[in-house]
Amino acid sequence: MSRIFITGGSGFIGTAIVRLARQAGHEVCIYDLVAPGIVEHRAWWIEGDVRDLPALRQAAEAFEPDYFMHLASDIDVSIVDLKEFKTTIDGTRNALAVAATLPIKRFLHTSTQFVVKPGIEPLNERHLDPYTVYGEAKAVAEQLVWDADLPMPWVMVRPVIIWGPGHPSFADQIFRHIATGKYLHPSGRTINRAFGYVENVAEQMLLLATMPADRTDRHIFYVGDGQIDYDIWADAFSNALTGRRARRIPAALLLTLGKIGDLVKSVGIPSPIDGGRAFRMTTSSRVDLAPTIAITGTPRVSFDAGVLETLAWLREVDPVRFAGHGMNKGSDTTS
Repeated sequence: MSRIFITGGSGFIGTAIVRLARQAGHEVCIYDLVAPGIVEHRAWWIEGDVRDLPALRQAAEAFEPDYFMHLASDIDVSIVDLKEFKTTIDGTRNALAVAATLPIKRFLHTSTQFVVKPGIEPLNERHLDPYTVYGEAKAVAEQLVWDADLPMPWVMVRPVIIWGPGHPSFADQIFRHIATGKYLHPSGRTINRAFGYVENVAEQMLLLATMPADRTDRHIFYVGDGQIDYDIWADAFSNALTGRRARRIPAALLLTLGKIGDLVKSVGIPSPIDGGRAFRMTTSSRVDLAPTIAITGTPRVSFDAGVLETLAWLREVDPVRFAGHGMNKGSDTTS
């Protein structure tokens, strides 16, 4: 089978990709500063920094990959200066430099849906209108890929809102707020957001990286399950964790609370809501996942199954907080 070099392979999506790749019989090399959370994966891990070009080159050349999947990126949401996104920008530049010298079949670059602001429908694959400095950094990295003129086929992916077991922050953020009844869900408007269950997204990315290149070369694909009414997603977890639908608040009032949160945070006081979060919660995301699904197929894990698997993980993370009600109801939104 094939050999796949994965930067950022210890991360949320990377871990799922490694698991699926190994199940399919591929050899993998995880290149990451952080040790994999799954002990078994540590046998395939090299501790390394994509900002270190000589070390990255040495590791990749020694592994002799058939495919290079680049996921490594800055994930610190507190970064406000574009120059500080060194893993995202410099790391991508280094990954491209190394990939260009390897006899690989494909290079896959991971971007984000936030290279285009929520509420704006991309005009074409290369449409960039970044949201936040994080999105701006990812937009810079996308341009680096285009400018590199790699000698082998490449493909770029833009993950949407990814959820599922192992998410680095959802357990302590949205799911905790839902379980304690503090989560406030916007009402008064239909909000369709693009979501992707992590297992499905990992499978899409692995397929796009390794399938014949005739339909993917030099194209950008959003990866995820599709757009879903935000009410359905939130209520599925609220029903299971509290026995009732998510608490509602008018969207306009939520946006006002977001502005107040910005003021509170400006004086050093933490706030569970700010303007950015309120904007994302109340704004539909219009992305076209049809081209991806046409190539990779219908996502294998259903929404209901993903909810149940995520709830099972939450019970393992904190069995007291996430004991919940009616865990077997999945996405039932009528309770």
